[in-house]
Amino acid sequence: VERLKDEAIPAVAPVQSEHWAWQTSEKYGFASNWSERHAAYVSGLGTFGLSDGLITQSGKAMRCGSVVARVDIPPTPRPYETHQSYCLFYSEGTCAKCIDRCPVKAISKEGHDKERCKKYVMEVTPPYVKSQFGFEAYACGLCQTGIPCESKIPTADDLE
Repeated sequence: VERLKDEAIPAVAPVQSEHWAWQTSEKYGFASNWSERHAAYVSGLGTFGLSDGLITQSGKAMRCGSVVARVDIPPTPRPYETHQSYCLFYSEGTCAKCIDRCPVKAISKEGHDKERCKKYVMEVTPPYVKSQFGFEAYACGLCQTGIPCESKIPTADDLE
């Protein structure tokens, strides 16, 4: 943001803005008013999986951030057809390995139960991280590891 502003380009990192907040959406449940994953999707960087994670060329086990700037740049080509094209469950009706990775069964063939996931991440993992590693954090991410889309866009061959 600062580098862009130094070039007289208005910019903001939305999750660092005073306007960013968690909220409860009537339609989507637990959410925020800005999504890094959705920003990455509209930027052409990947599609969503069964657990709602973004599957990119580098897989799902990643973190992303965004900066929004008032600048004209050419659009990134979209090598996919739908918002779920890279997920083998949605594209081919196979895989669903993330279901078994979730310790609280917050993922099913019907999708991701964000409330169940949130409860685990906010209530169970912080005391564990503190007792085992000595710092405070909340996280999980098991649904993003040990699966075909962990580090790449999966193919049917990854299931063999």
